[in-house]
This record gives sequence, C-alpha cells and structure tokens, in this order.
Amino acid sequence: MVTSLHQLVAEALEAAKTRGFSQKDLAQASAIGEVALSRLKKAHDARLSTLTELGKVLGKKLIWVDDNTDIQTLVSRGELF
Repeated sequence: MVTSLHQLVAEALEAAKTRGFSQKDLAQASAIGEVALSRLKKAHDARLSTLTELGKVLGKKLIWVDDNTDIQTLVSRGELF
C-alpha cells in the first residue's frame, strides 16, 4: 500500500535524483543520515520533520489546505507562492 507520505518521499527522492544528488549527497546536505534515507525509501510512513528537511534541501515546502481549496486561485493571487 502506498500512502500519501510514502508518495511524497518518493517524489522528494526523484527530485533529488533529477537535480544530480546521490543518496549520499542528499544525506550530507540534510540532517538525515544515509542509512535513514535508505530505510525511508522502503517505509510506508515518514515523519513530517523528515519531509520538511528533505524539502529544505530540494527547495520545496509542504502546505496544508482544506480539501475544497482552489490552489490555483491562491497561487495566481500570490497568496501561496
């Protein structure tokens, strides 16, 4: 079963790979150890702090919005990014 958090981890690792980061590079640039990153790839759960740390290294951030939020409108009004 793939959870939303696992999907975010997979996306973060793919973004790192696209930017030329090896797993070792990503571990060194973040507060997450190389062994922890390896385990994270196989896990179906992740801590919010871990995802936040990966995001810092990759120039991404997590946002929390209501299900009915029109994200496109928030972005176009400059309220989100």
